[in-house]
Amino acid sequence: MHIILIKSYTDKSWRSPQTYDAIESSLREKWDVTVIHTMEAATLRDRLVELSTKFDGHIFVFNIAEYLDEEKKLGFIPAILDEMQLPHLGSSVQTIEAGLDKAAAKDLFNENNVPTPASFVVEENEEFTTEEVEAIGFPLIVKPLHEGGHIGIDLSSIVRDRIHLEKAIHRIWDEYQQPAIVEDYIIPKGMREFSVGIIEGQQRIFTPIEIDYEAMDVDVPILTYDLAQEDMEEINLVEEGEVCEEINSLAGQAFDAVGAEDYSRVDIRMNVTGYYVLEINTMPGLGPHSFLPQAVQTLIDMNYSELIQKLTQISIQKGEK
Repeated sequence: MHIILIKSYTDKSWRSPQTYDAIESSLREKWDVTVIHTMEAATLRDRLVELSTKFDGHIFVFNIAEYLDEEKKLGFIPAILDEMQLPHLGSSVQTIEAGLDKAAAKDLFNENNVPTPASFVVEENEEFTTEEVEAIGFPLIVKPLHEGGHIGIDLSSIVRDRIHLEKAIHRIWDEYQQPAIVEDYIIPKGMREFSVGIIEGQQRIFTPIEIDYEAMDVDVPILTYDLAQEDMEEINLVEEGEVCEEINSLAGQAFDAVGAEDYSRVDIRMNVTGYYVLEINTMPGLGPHSFLPQAVQTLIDMNYSELIQKLTQISIQKGEK
């Protein structure tokens, strides 16, 4: 099997040259690897056809990026790979698209009885209704509908009145040119936040960790984009068996609800009213300092290279069935 690594750099730490170098090094320990780095969809297609012909179809594509051109949102890589019917790491294009649309993911959660905070979407230049707000109640949190990696999240995202809600929605429209999703903000009493990585295989591997906001010394317990960019997240192991069982079960339900494959990360909050799936990231960061690699290292003593190789082997074996 010949591995093709698609590189698509951004200013995100999990899509940096250093991350791709670490992935490439890990893959080369077991396979021959060809790297493709282009921002042009036609060039990517041509190279993939060329390599598939050269290796008589015995290729596997390792990709961790949504777009060839992240800034302009051009060259949707999962769609290209699925259209070409090439075996690749991760979920189908339909699942990736659902993961990138928080409202679509929530619809799937609700259809499959996965508890998730109530929400509504405000399209660009449209008004929200009093009824929509009153059905949930303040405080609310406002996010871009089509972003992951905590993009668009800062302290102003949490709103406690109509004036600040309008400001937060307009900020999403102005800065990200997309609809805003307005969601029930799961608050204390008893609030805790978890991130559960899932790795497929003969038996699923769950990597539940808890966000330690006290150790992070933040005024408001949310993971902002700045915190994520600066790798300032502090995590703890989840010691209580009942809590682990609950969040692992919820993560698995969310994974199945959207039809995810190979790996994902599910974010969950709880308070005295219960447990809620905030969202699923079907292409979570695979940088050495991202949640999933850190959790795997801590919980099951699997180092970074072993993780990259295991994900590749799992996905290749899936395609061979």
